[in-house]
Amino acid sequence: MRGSDSRSDRSRGGGRSAALTEDARPALASGVAFEQSSDGAVWIAMLHGVPSSRVSPHVVDLLTAMDGDTALRDLHRRFAAAESWESFLQLVVRVRASGLLDGHSARPSGRLAFRPPLTLQVATLRAPALFDRLRRLVPPLPPRVVLASLAVVLGLGLVAAMLQAAQLWSVLSAPVPLSALLALVAVLSVLTLLHESAHGITLANYGGRPRRAGVMLFYLTPAFFVDVTDGWRLAERRQRVAVALAGPAVHAVVAAIALIAALAVPHPPLHRTLLLLGLSSTAIVVVNLIPFVRFDGYIALMSALDEPNLRGRAIHDGTDLAIRVLFGGRRRARRLDRWWSVPFGLASLLAPAVLVVLAVGRIAHALAGGGPIAGLLVMALEATVVLVALVMLVRSARRILRSGVSRLRFVAIVVALLAGAGTVGAVVPIPLTATLGFLSLDDRVVLVRAGTDRSPVPEGAAVTLLSSGILANERVGVGTTGPARAEPAAVALEALLPVTADAVTVPAVIIAEVEVSRGRGSLPPTGQARVELGTRNLWTALWEAAVAMPSSSLRGEK
Repeated sequence: MRGSDSRSDRSRGGGRSAALTEDARPALASGVAFEQSSDGAVWIAMLHGVPSSRVSPHVVDLLTAMDGDTALRDLHRRFAAAESWESFLQLVVRVRASGLLDGHSARPSGRLAFRPPLTLQVATLRAPALFDRLRRLVPPLPPRVVLASLAVVLGLGLVAAMLQAAQLWSVLSAPVPLSALLALVAVLSVLTLLHESAHGITLANYGGRPRRAGVMLFYLTPAFFVDVTDGWRLAERRQRVAVALAGPAVHAVVAAIALIAALAVPHPPLHRTLLLLGLSSTAIVVVNLIPFVRFDGYIALMSALDEPNLRGRAIHDGTDLAIRVLFGGRRRARRLDRWWSVPFGLASLLAPAVLVVLAVGRIAHALAGGGPIAGLLVMALEATVVLVALVMLVRSARRILRSGVSRLRFVAIVVALLAGAGTVGAVVPIPLTATLGFLSLDDRVVLVRAGTDRSPVPEGAAVTLLSSGILANERVGVGTTGPARAEPAAVALEALLPVTADAVTVPAVIIAEVEVSRGRGSLPPTGQARVELGTRNLWTALWEAAVAMPSSSLRGEK
């Protein structure tokens, strides 16, 4: 009876929280099977029909002998007598981390799946048949021809980018026409679909089977995805790397072609749209190659090193060290036998948080003058990030406590950290700014805020006038705020958002005039204004920037 066997296994060392000792008696999970790779040199460990990792025939023999009754010391003596106990234990820990042991396995993702911290997937399970058909539509080409063509196109794209460097900066630091923005979003959506399809087609071309495909909400951003876990069946590492990099290659080629085409297109709107497409696609490639998040760069690195679950094992090594240093936890065997395991794991912990904070910060800055709807969107994004962070902190605390550390020391360290953070936040001064829009009229420059909020800004505050760019802002003037009586106005869309649209105006309130001291003769008609509001301590500055300012647009007329 499977239920009583599982309880017995966990009590003897096979469970999720039990330590692996010489007396532990682990058992292979019920959903594990082994299939030989295409070259016959290694075996693929399958978990509920999904490839989990590549293992040698010797490891297959070891795993199949894990029956829940045989102690690890006996398995060590039988299968790895020439290896040290520490080396053998590291292997078993890696097997456990891959989910192959009873009490540690999990069902593979189905049509709906959530992957912490911020990924929700909705998939179809008919992907194998779909990509088999798509593969037949792509003419087979020798790898050398593909690589040579790719190098030529990317080289020409780099030259085109260098020749248009000044224009590229101008595109980043100026408002985007609404028509160009909508066209860009549509093209990027199609490119994302092609990006993911390239992964699946490349895998299918090498004989693999993409198991799932669909749409997902990835770090607050909608996207497509294709599950290429079956790539572990491929015998050659270069094939697995090719599967991982096929998607970024699509965006890289499109970026190069768009930049090359922009050189030959004199029509300003189309020229600008092509430059935006080139920049956006390049940014997607750069972000995708970050190896510390589950992006394509990480999959390529994991495949090149032939290290299954590379990131998860490195994170365990990094957190184990942090727990030992802070809370006095026990020294544990490393799950990743690489000298860079700990720094890679710590970077993998921090990178997603940094990406999310940067993305939310940039969205908040771009929408700062957008009125009630924009303010509500910013607050919703911030609330989502805070909620996920709290959940992750609670899970981390549980893991630390389960690792066997002293509860008294844990409480003392947590209290000390909270007290230190509270003290630093209370004493460190942070400059606080408000982001508004400005209008350059015939005889004056005024600050505007979307909606009906008439909250004033301090008279005499320093003001930096900026271009309203979708990704960057260029300083165009400086001055100070002067007295003004709040008055309603209808202003152009680009005065509040980095988007231009002919004949489109939005309701706003003129809340102050600006006495321009530099740049008056070269000001654009509209832009962003950064008003210095003095200094606050860190906690007050965070509250005002993240909550008070976005919510001020929701309070209505004052």
